Amino acid sequence: MWSWDTQPNSHAQRKFIELILDRTGKYPNWDPPSEIPVGSYGRIDKATGNLIPQGSIYSDDFKDHLIDAGINIESGEHLPEECPEEPEFTTWSKNVKQIELNVDSQRNVPEIDTAAIKGTWQVKKGTTGAVLLMNKPRTKRITSDAVGKLATLHLFQSMRLVTKAVYCPAFSMYLSDTSGESFSIALLDSAPNAEPVGTVDPMATMRWWSDTQTGLTRNGCKTEHCYSPLYELLHVRHPRNRRATPSPIRTGEMLWIASPVPWAPLREDGTEVPIYIHNSDSSDSEPEDDIHVHSNEHL
Repeated sequence: MWSWDTQPNSHAQRKFIELILDRTGKYPNWDPPSEIPVGSYGRIDKATGNLIPQGSIYSDDFKDHLIDAGINIESGEHLPEECPEEPEFTTWSKNVKQIELNVDSQRNVPEIDTAAIKGTWQVKKGTTGAVLLMNKPRTKRITSDAVGKLATLHLFQSMRLVTKAVYCPAFSMYLSDTSGESFSIALLDSAPNAEPVGTVDPMATMRWWSDTQTGLTRNGCKTEHCYSPLYELLHVRHPRNRRATPSPIRTGEMLWIASPVPWAPLREDGTEVPIYIHNSDSSDSEPEDDIHVHSNEHL
C-alpha cells in the first residue's frame, strides 16, 4: 500500500503546508521547535516549504528602513505585542471531519475523560488530510499601525514578512495517507498508564496520546511556550493600474496579502501536478516547472 515512507519524492512537508494554509491563511511550521520570530522576513523555499530568513525588522541594519517608513523607533510602536492566551487551537483540512469520540479504542486510556484536547477524526478515502492541534496558544504580532507603515517599503513587495507567530507549550501535527483512516488524538495529564507519543519534557505535566496507524505524526510537549507551529506570512499588495502608491482605501493589514505557496498544485501524494505550455507551432507540449497556473486536476 502507498505511504509517505515509500514515496521518497512525495514532499510530505509541502503537502501539510498546503492543506493547513488553505484552511487558516497561515503557514504551518513543519519543525515547531525551530522558532520563526515575528518581524523576520525572507522567502519560502520552493523545494522544502521552509522560510529562508533574509533579515529582521528588529535588527540594527533595518533601523534606517524603519525611519523611512515613518516609524518612531524610540516609541517602540514597531515592537511585537502579545495577545491573550487561548485555551486551545484546532484545525484540519477540508477533506477531514471530526466524528464522535471512539470510546472502544480508548478503554485502556482512563485519562481521556479529563484530556485538555481530544477528538476523533475521519479522513475522506482517496484523499490526504491534515490536522494541527495546539494547547494554550499565544500569538505575537506586529501592530496594525506598524504593519501599515511598513507597507510603504518597496522591499516587502518581493520579501515576505512574518507579521504573526503562534507559540504554545504542546502541539500535535498529523498528515494522513489516502487510506481513509479514522483516528483519535488527546492531550493527557502526565501519568504512566498510556504510552506517550512525540517529544516529551520530563518536567511536563501533560503528554500526547494517539491511536493513528498510518500517516505521519509530529508531537511535542514542554512546560514553556517554546514551540511555534503556525505563523502569518504576508507581502505588500502590488499596486494595480500602474499606481505608484497603494490604494488610499486600504490601511494597516489591508495593505498586505497572504503569500501563496511557490509551487504548482500538489497531488494527494505531495508530488506536483505538471503544468503544460501549449505551443501553437507544435502538436507536443512540454511540462514547465517555473510557471504556476491553475490546473484542472483537483485535490
